[in-house]
Amino acid sequence: MANGAIHQLAGAAAGIGICLKNNDDHPEDQFDPVLAGLFGGAMGKLPDWLEPATNPNHRQFFHSIVVLVGCTYGVKKLYEWKPDKQEMVWLRRLLVVAGAAYLSHLLLDGVTPKSLPLIGK
Repeated sequence: MANGAIHQLAGAAAGIGICLKNNDDHPEDQFDPVLAGLFGGAMGKLPDWLEPATNPNHRQFFHSIVVLVGCTYGVKKLYEWKPDKQEMVWLRRLLVVAGAAYLSHLLLDGVTPKSLPLIGK
């Protein structure tokens, strides 16, 4: 079962992975892999900040299949977005890395015996 350190590591890996993929696909908008890894590591724990893991049944809406599907769609759309203003470029970078890290958390929780609820409990 994944703990906080595993979620941070997976989030960092997701951040670096999406960064490297982005840098190949969008050479005009390069991410810094170190920053993406650090931010991804922090965001890998976001679901547990929203719904603290104080008991084994903490998985509610933010740990659900509905959020997993919505987040996947959102990250895909953000990845395809080509903003024209520099502040929007930075927003895109942050949101893509945060979304990938969030997804890593949900995927790790999804393969545990408790899995993910459809909507919440």
